[in-house]
Amino acid sequence: MGHVIYPVLVSKLGLDKSLMTYFENFGTGIMIPVVAWYVNAGGKDVLIDTGASKETIDTYWQGGSEHVQTFEEALGKLGKKPEDIDYIIATHLHFDHIANARLCKNAKVICQEAELEFAYSPHALFAGIYPKELFVDVRFVTVDGECEIVPGIRVIPAPGHTPGTQAVGIETDKGLAVISGFCATGANFDVPDEMKAVWPVLTPGIHCDALTAFDSALKIKGLADILIPQHEEKFATAAKIPM
Repeated sequence: MGHVIYPVLVSKLGLDKSLMTYFENFGTGIMIPVVAWYVNAGGKDVLIDTGASKETIDTYWQGGSEHVQTFEEALGKLGKKPEDIDYIIATHLHFDHIANARLCKNAKVICQEAELEFAYSPHALFAGIYPKELFVDVRFVTVDGECEIVPGIRVIPAPGHTPGTQAVGIETDKGLAVISGFCATGANFDVPDEMKAVWPVLTPGIHCDALTAFDSALKIKGLADILIPQHEEKFATAAKIPM
């Protein structure tokens, strides 16, 4: 039996679409879902990311936000509480992906070693989206490279958006589902026909290394049977994945 992924949608964040799609869609405002992903893997309760509340988004971001539901309400619909979570796999440590980790008192938080090092001493350009106060009381466990976290769930390095971004591969009954790790929507992978010959994917607009981010997007696209862009509405609002 393969795993089933349940979206845990808590809020939405407003931005210019170009921040998702490198050099494309300037001036188009969008609201992207801020979401965690829940999997019960062999009796272990696993979250990929944790999302962030509207209040937290408004503290660290000026693009606007929408409240959907609290983290506790969202987990409650799955019959879970924050303290039930055994593992949080942090794709990266930007505030909108890690803010609710502190509520999961019993969870080990898995991230790439390079990501944690950068998060505690970020470049000035990124410092505002790595607020260290969100890391207090979080039990980080670092890994270095690709590895299996629990049976059927593995992390896959996908740097470029941040130094230690990791995608997450999850075995399902319909093949390997891959959560992108880097901030993306379907537009990063469903490129217009006239661009495909040169750019088969679009680099995330927010990145520390555009070339590496492009290569990571191309790699993830090639690996996935079910590709889940981190901020794609279609997946964030699904009842479950595979659909």
